[in-house]
Amino acid sequence: MPSAMNLSALQEHVYFLLNEVETHCQLVTQFYTSCSTDVLPRIRRRRGYVQTLREKIDLEAASLLQRRKTKGRFYSRVSAMRSLAVALDALTQHCFDCVLEGTLDKPYEHPSAAACIKLMKKVKRSLDIVKFGLEQEPRRTGIKLGRRSQKLLANYAALQANTLKVKLTLGDDELRASILSNVCLKRLIEQLSVVADALIKSDLGQVASLQNYPHLLDSAANLNYDLSDLKVRRLALTRSGSAIAAISHKDQRGQEVLAVYKEGERSKIEEEVAGVNHWRDIDPKLAPSVLAQANEAGEQSSLLIEHIPGKTLETLLLGEDEAALSEALKKLFKTLNQTWKATLTEESCSAQFMAQLSKRIGDSRKVHPEFFKQEAHICQHLMPGFDALVADVSLLEQDWQVPFCVLTHGDFNVDNLIYDGLEKRIYFIDLHRASYFDYVQDLSVLMVSIYRLQVLSGATRKRMMESAKEVYRFGRRFAKQHHDDTFEVRMAAGLARSFATSTRFIFDKKLATRMHLRSRYLLEKLAKLTPEDAEKFTLPLKDLYFE
Repeated sequence: MPSAMNLSALQEHVYFLLNEVETHCQLVTQFYTSCSTDVLPRIRRRRGYVQTLREKIDLEAASLLQRRKTKGRFYSRVSAMRSLAVALDALTQHCFDCVLEGTLDKPYEHPSAAACIKLMKKVKRSLDIVKFGLEQEPRRTGIKLGRRSQKLLANYAALQANTLKVKLTLGDDELRASILSNVCLKRLIEQLSVVADALIKSDLGQVASLQNYPHLLDSAANLNYDLSDLKVRRLALTRSGSAIAAISHKDQRGQEVLAVYKEGERSKIEEEVAGVNHWRDIDPKLAPSVLAQANEAGEQSSLLIEHIPGKTLETLLLGEDEAALSEALKKLFKTLNQTWKATLTEESCSAQFMAQLSKRIGDSRKVHPEFFKQEAHICQHLMPGFDALVADVSLLEQDWQVPFCVLTHGDFNVDNLIYDGLEKRIYFIDLHRASYFDYVQDLSVLMVSIYRLQVLSGATRKRMMESAKEVYRFGRRFAKQHHDDTFEVRMAAGLARSFATSTRFIFDKKLATRMHLRSRYLLEKLAKLTPEDAEKFTLPLKDLYFE
């Protein structure tokens, strides 16, 4: 097949780049052997060839990835090969740094030269492993290389200790050159771990790495499979940096997923488990079950969770099936009504929307600084600054408490709600922020997450606006049933908060401006309210959700 031939060409360029890294390592070894920077011009001249190989690899990868599905195995393989090339290029740069350009102008003997030479020979043998396993066993090779890099770092620690022992016998320039060369050598060794990661990814996909490989092995074992029999495909790119992947069988012709693998900071993973358990205590079918959780210590952890069939609310909003969207919303409202009633506690609470806004608005300022000008006069009318409006509403907000709390999702976006059309069920995912709180928080976040979907006109946009209005109407009905007299003002504050802070995710100026102006419009209305007006306030829904 043509694609296989092109992939071979890409591998060929990577192989030549590997050879060039070996040559760079040999030159570094000569530097430590000869005690002279005369090797510097030779290594500098080779930079042009490295750059040529990188450009060939980039062009070949770009050609191979044209019109390819981003979630396919071929796409992952090519992307990983390109990542490997980037990692190898960085190795050549670290080699260049080891020979200390501009640091010394006379012959110089490193006090631990013999140890440096020995270490470089071990690096060379590690690169031989990469050559051997590049085509046949990339994953096994990556694991082996990762282990070797850890041993090399232990060797480096001994080398550095020996250098420091003799520091009093060295001149200032020699000591500085020795320490700098050692640091560059350490970076060279650490870069081998990056190469190892790229090799693992070329076999298992972009989610896999040296760090999480043991977690993936455990996940496979929990599914009663060997990892070599499974496919690991990225499902989502999250802003938090968590990896989310689908695990399925390699021999499967269909797209059935065995389970979902999720990794991230240990605290967030533990919060996710607690959130899932909260919701499953209410109804076992509201959230996916946790199949396994990593138990070892460390900053990172992982989960293996049940795969939920169906479509996200985002997919339904952007699709053409209006009947399915209508069904999903009705089921969502029914589910929320039941779970909120089941978890309702007679304890008042305040969402403190303005405090939330103040805490999160910094990123929006960075993306759209022009939105946050100081107060201005327009035809003798004073336009207060954004921060002043937030401060005014924050004082009033103290009196807008909800008389009860319910179990809330905490991150109620359109991509965290899944509707299974066959089972007619709604599922909640990504539950690490679940808590007992003001239900208006979830509703306002959902309404803004619908608004910010980047379809700015046409029938789809109108459908989105109507769906957001339905969310509001459902919330208003629930408020009336439970004598929540400040629902409208809290909803306005919640929308103002989410409209403003969500602009940090929107680079499109037209949509971001619409969102910021809606936030300001609501803040101006709320800032003028007296305590008596607050109970009579009605959300200006038609002004907010029209396009």
